[in-house]
Order: sequence, then structure tokens, then C-alpha cells
Amino acid sequence: MASTTALSQEHISEILDVIGPQIQPVTALSDANDDYCLIKANIPAGAVVPLHSHADRETFFILTGELQALRNDHWITLVSGDVLDVPGGLRHAWRNRSSAPVALLIVTNMRLGRFLREIGRPAATVAQGPPTAADFRRLMETAQAYGYWVGTAAENAKVGISLG
Repeated sequence: MASTTALSQEHISEILDVIGPQIQPVTALSDANDDYCLIKANIPAGAVVPLHSHADRETFFILTGELQALRNDHWITLVSGDVLDVPGGLRHAWRNRSSAPVALLIVTNMRLGRFLREIGRPAATVAQGPPTAADFRRLMETAQAYGYWVGTAAENAKVGISLG
């Protein structure tokens, strides 16, 4: 019988760039929307996740580093060992203002996992530098197709996030 570690390693997929942050699904993605999905993520220094919301619940566990999260219209700082639970429908955002990357785990459902896979691109193929206007257009179009909301550049600027 294979060990749990060996079984888990079979399901880990390639690293995807999601407009700056990088993700790696740990659980195999399926079509069962309500099944849970575990994702490893890395948010590089200076990277942001724009203001957004979706019906899917997410729980974040910070493994290393320091990350700021916008929740309930105010920024909070999370460090290694902190957990943040974001219920569905809550507008939230992330920013890494530190000089080091942040590693975290994300627990959500398969539907959000598939969305992230769809907007992600193999990290090895993504050029260094900030996301392009085309990257943001693809994000907005895909989010709309899933029924997710993403803040405009002005809405993001209002909460302290620059998208370009």
C-alpha cells in the first residue's frame, strides 16, 4: 500500500501564475463543485490580489512571511501560523508589502479551484514583471463567466491597491 505522502504527491499539479501570485493545486481538481480543494500558494514581494468576491468560502493558513488582507473594509496583517476564514460573498484582497515572498495554504471548493486553474498560466512561461492589460482582461472575462466580482482599477485604488 502506498504511503499518504506518495498518494498526495500524485495529485500535485504544475505551478500556475495567477497574475503575479503562484498557485499549485494539491488535491486533484474534479467537477464536484462542493468538494474541498487544497492549494499551495506563493505571493511574491510586491504582488497583490485585486479586490474581489465570490460565493465560495476560502480559508487561508500562512506558512511563512507577512501578508496584508483586506477584510470588512480594513487591512489586517497576517504572519506565519495565522488563519483567515473568508465567507462567501465577502469582498477581500491581498497585498504583500514585505520584501520576501509569502507561502500559504488555501482551502476552498473545487469550483474556485477550477477558476484559478483557468486564469492561471504555467509559471515557467510567464515573463517577469507586472501583469499586462491583457492579463487583467482575461481575469475579468473569466470572473464574469463564473459569476465572480472583481473591483475596477478605481475601486482597487480606493482601498490602496494599484493595478498597474
